[in-house]
Amino acid sequence: MRIDTPLANPFALMMAPQQVLEAMEKSDSLRRLQHQVFHPLDTRAAFQADADLAAFDAAIERANIVLAPESDEAA
Repeated sequence: MRIDTPLANPFALMMAPQQVLEAMEKSDSLRRLQHQVFHPLDTRAAFQADADLAAFDAAIERANIVLAPESDEAA
């Protein structure tokens, strides 16, 4: 019978966060990974430059358009 070490058992890892952090600090493979930090919410929201197009889009969003159900005759 094999007994898993705490670092090999994912459920034990949840109970020992300090051991996980220590293992991560010692990991050469984690240190070699390339990483980037993305901040998608740091940029301004895109705005609609064309006022006519924005008004048209708003009118479409406000409209209650009900389409007729498709008939089976075309099939």
